[in-house]
Amino acid sequence: MVANGTVAKEDPKHDKIPAATLDEAMTLAGLGIYNILHMLLCGVILLGVIMQSLALGYVMPAAQCDLQLTLQQRGWLAAIPFLAIILMSYFWGWLADTRGRRPVMLFSMLANVVFSVLTSFAPDLISFAILQFFSSVFMSGPSAVVYTFIGEFNCNQHRDKMVAFGSSFVGIGTVVLPAICWLILPLEFSFYIPFLDIFYRPWRLLVVACAVPYMISSVLLLFTPESPKFLSATGQKDKVLNVVKNIYSVNRRQHKKSFPVESIIVETQTEKDPKNKGIKAIFSSMREQTVPLFKPPLLPWTCLTCFVQFGIFATTNGFYVWFPTILNAVVNHDGGPMRICDILSSSSDVNSNNSTDIECNDTMNTATFQNSIYIGLVFSSMYLIVGFLVDFVGKKLILVVLLFSTGVCGICAQFAYNKQLAVVLFAVFQMSGACIGLMTAVAVEMFPTKFRAMALCLSMMMGRVGSMMGSNLIGVFLQTNCGVSFYLFGGIIILNSLFCLTLPKKKKDKTPTKEIAAEATQNETHEPV
Repeated sequence: MVANGTVAKEDPKHDKIPAATLDEAMTLAGLGIYNILHMLLCGVILLGVIMQSLALGYVMPAAQCDLQLTLQQRGWLAAIPFLAIILMSYFWGWLADTRGRRPVMLFSMLANVVFSVLTSFAPDLISFAILQFFSSVFMSGPSAVVYTFIGEFNCNQHRDKMVAFGSSFVGIGTVVLPAICWLILPLEFSFYIPFLDIFYRPWRLLVVACAVPYMISSVLLLFTPESPKFLSATGQKDKVLNVVKNIYSVNRRQHKKSFPVESIIVETQTEKDPKNKGIKAIFSSMREQTVPLFKPPLLPWTCLTCFVQFGIFATTNGFYVWFPTILNAVVNHDGGPMRICDILSSSSDVNSNNSTDIECNDTMNTATFQNSIYIGLVFSSMYLIVGFLVDFVGKKLILVVLLFSTGVCGICAQFAYNKQLAVVLFAVFQMSGACIGLMTAVAVEMFPTKFRAMALCLSMMMGRVGSMMGSNLIGVFLQTNCGVSFYLFGGIIILNSLFCLTLPKKKKDKTPTKEIAAEATQNETHEPV
């Protein structure tokens, strides 16, 4: 290998490339069985994230008698997973950028499984809330790191597609969760546990069942290597080459020794200050991982990804909380043609959410599960469509077109007098959630390896803040000024689409041939528009 911009030529005797960058080596490794299996593993992790984030919406109605819950208590209990993600995303991002993606996800998932089991035995509201909070703290570990983990096992050419397909498991989770609830909650077993003075009923089993994806993925993760990008960023040249050789061997069905690259050019390492130890070292490291994200050239991309994720999460998750209420009110309306907001104002569905008098009836109508499954199937189909299209039209065009069209549908939904048309427009409005994975792919591409997990965690944290603010604001607006909720969040989605116009075009990979530039590029990123 020759430095200073000269060219390292292929050895004709061994038909080998002396040195290549990681992206060039990953391009040679190709796309195949290894990448698909890795994407499926990360998809199972995402399945666990979405199931545990939304599970309390099904658990609370079934647990209200055992835990003696009021509607207000059910509300703040359902917010615990989002609160935990908001509080801990920064920490998990720093940990993933400094200690590695794989150990952070493995530790947090195992801890989550333990706390989920303990939560299922909670005897009262206080203990349930505390245990659920700690369970959610560890659940939030893989929630943003997993997107980085998907992207870093693929070359630039296929990264967007694989991240989009992995993200489709978020939609699949909205189908699997109500299906599991449909299987478990109608059961009628009740086992008394004397020393806790509780009856172990179906809703407690559901809490454990939602942690099963983490159980499965934790076992599978034991056989998975660390991200090659992280290994490269930490200077572990031999380990990087070994990982890429394994990918090549599985994808190409050839022996690892036939891999044409002899050495990987790793990123330049920064020296650590030996004087910094303990808490001081932790805060110093967190500062080093964060400050560059809020300075040029990364500042515009940090603001863009955080704002877009905030808007998408606020709209999708915010309205998803109220979707059954709105849908039931529209479908059950037997009068003449009316707009959504007019129907809601004449319905008692929204107002009943403020009632503090709860009859202790914890049975759930199976129609709830059926409707949720239908909605989840629509979500899943949109994720898959985006995954197939992203390689052909690019994520920038999909983001701009999909966000703009869904935002317009959201505004138009409350003008429709035909209830079938109104429901369709409102359902399309929710499809903006399919852009979450694409925005994550944008962040994976634009942020350098050293700051990538932190950037993703910050953007996802802002998304969860949007989820909490959106659900609360929409709840207020539906009771006071229904139209404002559609104007506000539809407008935010349209504004997000305009911001996405500033995204740069994706750089195309060039497969290394006989000549490879030997000078490493240190933490490349796009220049801001």
